[in-house]
Amino acid sequence: MAFQAPGNNTPDVVTQESLLLGAVERVGRVRQGRIAVHVHLSRLQSQNRQEGHVRIALRMLEPMVNAYRGQMFLLGNSDVVFMVKDPNLTDVENMIYKLRALFSKDALTFADAGDGIDNFCTWYDLNGPDYQSFLNMAKQATAEARARLKEQKEQGAAGGPVPIDAKSLGIVLERLARTDVTRLIRRQAAIVVTESNTAEVVFQEFFVSVAELQKLLAPDISLTDNRWLFQHLSLALDQRVLNSLGNAALRAWPVTYAVNLNLETVLSPEFADFAAAVEQHSGISVEIQVLDALADSRRYFDAKARLREAKQQIAIDGLNELTLQFMDVAQFDADLYKLNWSPEMRESERSETVLQALRPLEMGRLLLARCDSESAIQWGLGHGITRFQGRYVDSMLAAYTMAICDKSAACTLGQCIARHGVLSGPPRHECGNLQMLDTPPVMRAIRARMPKAEAPR
Repeated sequence: MAFQAPGNNTPDVVTQESLLLGAVERVGRVRQGRIAVHVHLSRLQSQNRQEGHVRIALRMLEPMVNAYRGQMFLLGNSDVVFMVKDPNLTDVENMIYKLRALFSKDALTFADAGDGIDNFCTWYDLNGPDYQSFLNMAKQATAEARARLKEQKEQGAAGGPVPIDAKSLGIVLERLARTDVTRLIRRQAAIVVTESNTAEVVFQEFFVSVAELQKLLAPDISLTDNRWLFQHLSLALDQRVLNSLGNAALRAWPVTYAVNLNLETVLSPEFADFAAAVEQHSGISVEIQVLDALADSRRYFDAKARLREAKQQIAIDGLNELTLQFMDVAQFDADLYKLNWSPEMRESERSETVLQALRPLEMGRLLLARCDSESAIQWGLGHGITRFQGRYVDSMLAAYTMAICDKSAACTLGQCIARHGVLSGPPRHECGNLQMLDTPPVMRAIRARMPKAEAPR
């Protein structure tokens, strides 16, 4: 059955703009105590409105919008619109100030053009004459979204990917149900540098690349264009991944399975089945994206309590300079915090900003991720971090494996790295010693070349 979008006489697909228009029309009947704010992120310079920044803005707004019985919409041009009922205006003003700080590198956020107009956001009192202006804005946004969608469909007809919608989501889910997900799962080891100067694998992380998922299941559909529909897809993918891991034909059990999951999945029967299949042999650590934990803190703490009760661990993933700047990460009380390395962190000012934010945390709970060079590990060791993950660690693991493998003469380092990273299919089945491939060696640790700095704690 086709969806009839508000303000349109022909069948249309659901967009955030059409949902906004429908909500504005409904609110028109009961407007007392309601206000709306339109945050003009589309007016920012392109480098200042990257996807990660926009996602953080949404997560920051969600608790306040929910507290005041509101609704929030992310428009196709990156603008954010929210409506709330009977809010404490100081709360709203404080949140807008935090958003300005988030995008403070852009002159638009605090610039005063001298005409009294705030170019960063527009406020609407829906109980007064502002309602009609807000309704007109929603109608215009819906018309523009419809035009964009038409253009995207024309591009799709010419061979380009089209945005995911409810119909195409159903098609992708059917394809997922028929797919052997095991061949999509990737693994990556993490190490800890011990006091005896060894480097040992502490867990293997298992995940699915969205790019590979799209390439296999939907090369003609852009899976991430609608975050709500993608969320539904990711929940279905979680279930398939857990089932595949529970039945994976590994020659040796990982010390710990680290799995990237949605919070809803942690509380599901599928996760309980996975835990029952592996917990007699391996530990379990669930990795949650920091923005997801922030957006649904109640479910996060429920999941954490359940994992702790089962003697399993929870990790906060996705920490970087930006997220550390706007939240107290210690509030999550996680077993592990994964900080993404970037070469800019070697700069003294930026390094100090990161270290200052990490000071409330225990050093044993920190892991430096995305280490693609020895310099990343050197930086971590120099600041008291002993847990690492990334492509450089992958190379170390493969090199030590080849040094003791009786079949290594037939392999290259690149082939060994690639075989470590998959669970089935090529290039794994080309390995001549699967037992050794699945059994991580103990390695000699890298020594810090710089004097060890004062630890965050």
